Amino acid sequence: EIVVMDLKDCFFTIPLAEQDKEKFTFTVPSVNNMEPTKRYQWKVLPQGMKNSPTICQWFVAKALSPVHAMFPAGYCYLYMDDILLAAASPQELDRMEQQAR
Repeated sequence: EIVVMDLKDCFFTIPLAEQDKEKFTFTVPSVNNMEPTKRYQWKVLPQGMKNSPTICQWFVAKALSPVHAMFPAGYCYLYMDDILLAAASPQELDRMEQQAR
């Protein structure tokens, strides 16, 4: 038995720590420099950074480690933004899926 869970916009659900938000700032210039540029901070992990996939994988692996510990006979694979859960019985798979959500 298998279940595939889609993480959808995984990057946009990982909150940045308060002390790290300053490191993820960006500016938006005004048209023809008519006013000062506006500065914003990301509150969640932005896409497009070279290390975003690594941070996302680390975050999801940390969240799934209790599931793996509770169901040592089951399989839990993370690939990109999908999670594959597999177990020998449908009942065990249902319990695994409920725990993973």
